[in-house]
Amino acid sequence: MHRLVDAKKQQDDRDHSIAECNDVWGDYSGTDLQCDEYPFASTKEGSNKGDDRYSVRLIEGTDNESGGRRLNSMCTLNRILDGDPFYVKITN
Repeated sequence: MHRLVDAKKQQDDRDHSIAECNDVWGDYSGTDLQCDEYPFASTKEGSNKGDDRYSVRLIEGTDNESGGRRLNSMCTLNRILDGDPFYVKITN
């Protein structure tokens, strides 16, 4: 993936993902759920890229926000700048 720091483009990715969550699961406002997306909204590969290669799912809002903070911290601490590539490795 490649880091994206443009706040407007990140929001466009989030808006696109949220619209998809609403289409699939209906109105979830008033719940503790949030729309989580992969690839992350803060990457150039985000859901609004136009290639329909993304996934969305409703998860607990606190988990979603915590994950976003951890991703941002990882990028900041490792000086991953706009456009810089990084890899995601999923482990148990």
